[in-house]
Amino acid sequence: MSYSNGSVATCPCGRLAIASCRRCGRTLCDVHARTLPPAPEGISANALGRYELAIRLADGPHCEGCRADIGNYALEQINSAPRAPLPEHWLDRAIALSGDQSRSDEEKLRDAALPASLTAKDVAAEFLRRIERPAQEQVPVSPPKLMREPDYREGWSVDCRRTEYTVSGPGAGRYRLPCLVSVDGDLLGPALEEGDKPGHTWWIVPESEIQLPLLVTGVALLLVLSAFMPPLSQAGQPRRTRKSASRSARRSGGGRPGRSARCARASGTPRRG
Repeated sequence: MSYSNGSVATCPCGRLAIASCRRCGRTLCDVHARTLPPAPEGISANALGRYELAIRLADGPHCEGCRADIGNYALEQINSAPRAPLPEHWLDRAIALSGDQSRSDEEKLRDAALPASLTAKDVAAEFLRRIERPAQEQVPVSPPKLMREPDYREGWSVDCRRTEYTVSGPGAGRYRLPCLVSVDGDLLGPALEEGDKPGHTWWIVPESEIQLPLLVTGVALLLVLSAFMPPLSQAGQPRRTRKSASRSARRSGGGRPGRSARCARASGTPRRG
């Protein structure tokens, strides 16, 4: 890019300019003519898609700041649009919010509006009343004894506890201790042992240890996913085998638990059928 007097235009970065911004006129090099601004944090999935589309489809060359202005204008339009109404029941609201793309995480947390009197036992009871699929996980609720395997309880894993433990090796980091909603309506989970490792025996988790919004979100997701599970005649019952037990034992204390069920496998439980 050059001027009529023969001088060569440069980008503010010092490189040779090849174009100028359509809005502000700033000269741009080949790199800054293509630079896209980062998307704002905490926006909804729909807003993120609209923002990225706006900044990419801006007509002609634009600097990063002007592309951001174009994206923010698109955000103002989508954020001012009315939101879909939500059901009255707290669990129906959670189910609707789990698939809502128009609300940000902050809006979802606010619109969840859990009753002040709601308890973890209430959530478990409502979940068991609605779930129409058999439990697919088992956890030990008593220590193993000589010549006798531990007792097991069946249920569904939900990531909702406050206490964390440390995983070393591949996928090292801090993860929440696992939790299981049992078929009896109890919330079960291991305690920390040996400093910072989950134990092998699962106990009833105290109410104060449960993060209620995470529990509600977790059971709502389980109910949504249950619609995609195979029919009851094919689902079968929870099973325990020597092979799966040996695999769980080898995994104890390692691996990267991406979800609560995988967190549990890092401690040796639960075992899926």
